[in-house]
Amino acid sequence: MALFSNKSLIIGTFLLVCFIAFLWILGADASIRVHDNLDANIAWYKSLADQHLLFADSYTPNRIVMNAPRIAFGSEWSLVAWLYVWFPPMVAYNFNLSIMAVVAFIGTYLFTKETLQLSSKISPIIALTFAFLPFLFTAGISVAGQPLLFWSFAEILKKQQLFKHAWGHWLLFFLYPFYAIFIISGLFTMVFMAIYLAVNYFQKNKNINYFAGIICLFLLSITAIFVDYRLFLDVLSPANFTPHRVEFVQGNTFLECLKATKNSFLTGQNHFPVFHTYLILPTVFVYLGYGLITSKFDRKIFLFLVILVAIALIDGFWNYVGFEPIKNKITVLKIIQFDRFYSLYPILWITVFVLIIRDLSPKMGLILAACQVLIVLFFNQTTHDFVQKVLFKKDYISYREFYAEDLFSKVKKVLKYDKDFNSKVGMIGLHPTMAQYNEIATVDGYVALYSLAYKHEIQAIIQAELNQNKFIKTYFEQWGSRCYLFDNEAITTGNGITKNQKCCTNNLDFDYAKLKQMNCNYLLSAVEIKHPSKQLKLLSKVEDANWRIWIYEII
Repeated sequence: MALFSNKSLIIGTFLLVCFIAFLWILGADASIRVHDNLDANIAWYKSLADQHLLFADSYTPNRIVMNAPRIAFGSEWSLVAWLYVWFPPMVAYNFNLSIMAVVAFIGTYLFTKETLQLSSKISPIIALTFAFLPFLFTAGISVAGQPLLFWSFAEILKKQQLFKHAWGHWLLFFLYPFYAIFIISGLFTMVFMAIYLAVNYFQKNKNINYFAGIICLFLLSITAIFVDYRLFLDVLSPANFTPHRVEFVQGNTFLECLKATKNSFLTGQNHFPVFHTYLILPTVFVYLGYGLITSKFDRKIFLFLVILVAIALIDGFWNYVGFEPIKNKITVLKIIQFDRFYSLYPILWITVFVLIIRDLSPKMGLILAACQVLIVLFFNQTTHDFVQKVLFKKDYISYREFYAEDLFSKVKKVLKYDKDFNSKVGMIGLHPTMAQYNEIATVDGYVALYSLAYKHEIQAIIQAELNQNKFIKTYFEQWGSRCYLFDNEAITTGNGITKNQKCCTNNLDFDYAKLKQMNCNYLLSAVEIKHPSKQLKLLSKVEDANWRIWIYEII
């Protein structure tokens, strides 16, 4: 009955339901982040489902996505992947967002109310600030589930009898890796838990069941190894496959790293935003100033700020040029981004915010929490762009418009596409996922792991274009995960080159013979090639409200 008497919880739950309903009502007409969403993961999962590759061998090529190996597209034991098997892509996407929001809300409510001892009137509002965050959808509850996981961890550590009344908590530790990604967040969450245990052990805190904590970490580890077995097997017994990541060059100067550290601490990390810059950070500074004047200061807040600074330093200096010799000697440092401790930013900044609010009056705490909810909603792309469209008539390219299924039906007619269509296409000024989503195989793409040999093949094709533009040359040669057919004049950024952008290219200096050898027989270009090579034949031009595509055959 206590739950139903908590007006804040009722209001928070109602607002969460409204937010989820809003996502479903918008559906494919929603504004969705392009980077690592529309230009990558959504099409990846769809390609696995369309080609029945979920359980394929780790090095089976994904024909639709530039023949990249199956290992590049995550585990078949991930709930995110199965949602794309069970449902159409947009339905799967919204199911995933809905589950993440619910888990984030429940977990943050329990974590702040019971672990951090925040008032039950304010906890539901803080829970909304976490639930409304635009989590990286492919990561599942990697970050969205951290509050629930930390709450369970704290509850287990309290119990002196290992399994007494704790089966739900143990089940969570078993299930978490099935809906999270180890190398994005899971590893760093476990490291943080291990450090917490170690610090308390050396402080001789007798109120903690350390054996239970070790069992938690062991269970997470074993389940993570099972779920991400492809990754672990490849590390233990590498196949005859050299990943393109070994050529990563991250040579920032000391001053550039300091600037990156500052930006990381003040504005966060774009894959794991918490939007702390505008309210939480000023609140922290005011609290620190007040604490210095009055000598009233919670040491826990200072400790968490030290941890946040340490994470910012790791994030900022991970790409320091002085570390390159070490990375070159230890391959795993090239393959895994150990700067991803920034995946802990959301839970840590929210914790600092809660610890400060806990010392304020309930009314002030509610006001600050409510203001942070509004800030998160404003900076959440889906809600922000919708409001901009309704109030200020500023339109956006939606999920539906980005993948442009009707337009690509016209493209398929020109290509005489059928179930036996084996040719690949290359994209100029457009993200390859637009074709991939529509089941047209591309020679180019954006993939986190593919062979170095393939990168060199594409590089040989576009080298003349790279040589004319220092930015794209460095971008491709020193990173290369975005393995696009780069054009010196029509560079694919943002949504891609839309119909209303005045852009063209005079010529396209590619090695067309090598493209043909890779079975790429067509180019789909967002711009007209004014002086095309004799090896290019214009077949047609198709367009809709957002895109214009010139279709060239390579002859």
